[in-house]
Amino acid sequence: MTHLPPPPPVDPASEYQPIPVGHLFPHVPGDFQVFLRHGDTHTLFARSGEAVTGLRREMLHEYGVQTVYIHRDERDRYRDYMRCHLAGALLGGQLPAAEKAALFYHNCCEIVRDLIRQRLPQGISDIHARLFVGYARDSVAFLCSETGLARIGSLMAHDYDVYSHGVHVFVYTVYLLRSLGLPGPTIVQAGVGALLHDSGKEAVDPAILNKPGRLTPEEFLAIKEHPVRGARLCRGLSLSRLARECILWHHEKLDGKGYPAGLSGQEIPVHVRAVTLADVYDALTSKRCYAEAVRPFEALRIMRHEMAGAFDVDLYKRFVLLLSGAALL
Repeated sequence: MTHLPPPPPVDPASEYQPIPVGHLFPHVPGDFQVFLRHGDTHTLFARSGEAVTGLRREMLHEYGVQTVYIHRDERDRYRDYMRCHLAGALLGGQLPAAEKAALFYHNCCEIVRDLIRQRLPQGISDIHARLFVGYARDSVAFLCSETGLARIGSLMAHDYDVYSHGVHVFVYTVYLLRSLGLPGPTIVQAGVGALLHDSGKEAVDPAILNKPGRLTPEEFLAIKEHPVRGARLCRGLSLSRLARECILWHHEKLDGKGYPAGLSGQEIPVHVRAVTLADVYDALTSKRCYAEAVRPFEALRIMRHEMAGAFDVDLYKRFVLLLSGAALL
């Protein structure tokens, strides 16, 4: 697997957030200020709208500077910058594969940390953040070939929200499977499948994916094809059987009313059931083009009562306990 450098440590009490120098794309200015750290002092290095050129990056490299800083008030602007330019960096030919891999991994870790901080029980970020980041590292490493990075970059370019949703589903899936005591390699491969579970949406017209109103029957059929399309798009990645199952079967339901194969009960492996549950929960609690985000309790109510028969009841109950802060890890 690809060796991935650890993400810069984050001090929750600091006004400044560290970011790797590699996240400042040459000749692409960001709408945020960039600082260097000297002891406890932060010095302005680049103004908002000022590109950090290749020459300036080389200067930082010569002085051994691998991390720069942004003010926390400008974190959303930094996220927008990555959202707009990360796919191009992964798909372009300017950066070596190792830098692309680090970009993907660090961006993935940022999304993981935000989700832990915003949507998981208090205390999780302090106790288990390293565990989640560790699984992210090991799962991402399987996708850090040129082919894998191109696949991720292509998905980002098509719809960044589909990619970030995959990272969210990864976190919830790891959360569930870790609580079951499954072996680490199983969790890592399920994580790979969770990250890629919606890859097939790249083959769906964005006008359908982003349609605010009700889908026509023909549009819904196009959406229903995305698990099979995702499995086809990922054929060149040498994925494990376990990861492929997560991509192909994540819309199967325990009562047999899912798609594409109409599997039911024990025909659906536990790692797939975890991805399915995580997928629906994150979709409900996230703002979508056709619906506002609902609160966690309401999402769980919808899943229990309006989607009865779709999920493994025991796994659902465990998920509720985890979200309520039960110490099951």
